[in-house]
Amino acid sequence: MTTPQHPEDFLHSIRRRSARENGIFQVDDLRLGVFEPEAARRVSATNWHRYVMHDRLVDLVRRRRSPEILWSRVRSAWMTRLHALATAEHQGLLVERMERVMDERLGEDVDLTMLMQDVTLRSLLPVALDGLTSAEEGLVRRDLEMKLSRLVSPEPGGPLHHLRHIVVQIRAGLVVRRVLRQRADGRRRREPDLADPFVDLLPELGMDRALDVVTTVLTAIGGPPGTAAASLLYEFVRHPEWQRRLADELCAVDPVEFRTAPTRVAPVTHRFVKEVLRLWSPPLLLVRRSTYAFDLGGARLEPGQWYLLSPHLIHRDERVWKQPDVFDPDRFLPGAPHGPADRTSYVPFGWAPKKCVGANVGTFQLMALCHLLCTRYRLTVRRPDGITMALRFAPVPENFRGRLTLR
Repeated sequence: MTTPQHPEDFLHSIRRRSARENGIFQVDDLRLGVFEPEAARRVSATNWHRYVMHDRLVDLVRRRRSPEILWSRVRSAWMTRLHALATAEHQGLLVERMERVMDERLGEDVDLTMLMQDVTLRSLLPVALDGLTSAEEGLVRRDLEMKLSRLVSPEPGGPLHHLRHIVVQIRAGLVVRRVLRQRADGRRRREPDLADPFVDLLPELGMDRALDVVTTVLTAIGGPPGTAAASLLYEFVRHPEWQRRLADELCAVDPVEFRTAPTRVAPVTHRFVKEVLRLWSPPLLLVRRSTYAFDLGGARLEPGQWYLLSPHLIHRDERVWKQPDVFDPDRFLPGAPHGPADRTSYVPFGWAPKKCVGANVGTFQLMALCHLLCTRYRLTVRRPDGITMALRFAPVPENFRGRLTLR
């Protein structure tokens, strides 16, 4: 399996091939690229329909197969909890946490890309795993920050850096285990977070699978939301005309209504966020292994074969989008001729049934960031013409420095 050293070169090369070969082609000896929208939807839906979790460590030690847990049960528990958190009160707490982090850096010249990582991680962490001590939160955040640095840094760290990260990762895992165990035996208060539903499922899941579930949520908040927020700032800075349109809308909305029904009361802002996610969906590439055989026309995907998916490439496919490289949120107006061709061609949060459960939270957070930029903060960027967008695990704005001040 060979991949060019630079992800940006790799993406450009497979985008050119995708245009020539109708979105389905052999990327290398082991991986099939599935970048045609309907084929990507079908492969994803079928492969994840009966996805199950096994307790790998227990299976290895006991030399027997543990009872299967359907991934759909895990998703159902998350969705139920997220529905309970989708209130004006909880949305307000999320915004308040965002404000606290941004207020800490007021007036400072900062790397705005890394500031957005800090804002999203610290505001979302209580949604994923709440009630941590300062020391516990520090360990979990350090683990996620080290994972992020390996993904966004243009240069890989050395062996010593990797060793340090392994140690931090183990210690962060021990924090999660301790929290779940203490909640289960009553020594720690239950919290309305995404980890808590699995306390009741511990006897069935086992600690290792419960740790995997919570780690999945923590990993999800430790990179993609921050790169999406940084990409939003990138387009906000580049389009003063959209700054004015957002401000006209957001300065007039009722804050309580915005927190309960943001997409209804702020449709212009919603279109802006959707267009940011179309152009700069994180992550750029997804690697999966097929469970089933698929006849995809000019190619065949065999059981056990690796394949690649990419919302980023689908969102820039000229066969399904007109002028795909142009930033234009009004393409999401009803009936817009340059809008999405159908429901399979806009997938910023992936494909069902494994679509990101945090899609609504992520959309709200980005809309809330627009609201803060238009009503609370003034953003001044140093050398806006010098900002570039690097393509790594996700789009990463570079040379992106500036300062926030209160309006």
